[in-house]
Amino acid sequence: MTLADVLAALAGLAIAGAGFASISVILSLFVPNAVERAGARIANRLARSLGLGLLLFLGVLILAGSLLKVPFPLARLAAIGAILGGFSLAVLGGAAMAATLARRSRASVEAPVGLRDLLRGVFLLETAVLLPIVGWFVVLPAAFLISLGAGFHAVLRRGVPAATAAAPVPQG
Repeated sequence: MTLADVLAALAGLAIAGAGFASISVILSLFVPNAVERAGARIANRLARSLGLGLLLFLGVLILAGSLLKVPFPLARLAAIGAILGGFSLAVLGGAAMAATLARRSRASVEAPVGLRDLLRGVFLLETAVLLPIVGWFVVLPAAFLISLGAGFHAVLRRGVPAATAAAPVPQG
């Protein structure tokens, strides 16, 4: 392993971290109700989100695996669509998880989550995932499954959560 390999790996991690921060801010600005619903699901029913995420992950894995074996191009396209749909739900739930972490890290839980707070939550989540061994094999899979379950529940349930009547828009 050369120094160029190390720098390339660090650059990839930095780009991925900046990408997750950016998509979290974008989702919080464009679909704040869905992020709030997913955040309420994470805050109130963490274990159920984990279980739902595990079921969805296994379902997408089985569906995509079986569709990729079919020789028709449209079936393979449907498999890629199912995988990308699952990742999209997980990103929505990840933005909600970062907002929930930001809300809990502040002294005032009642105030709306601002842009700076959201980025602080993203930073906390990303640094926990980057921790060797525990972060890679415990925190990352658990965060992914919880995010997948909460994102699916937020898209499935269209109503505004009872705790928040109007979703706040992040402010700087």
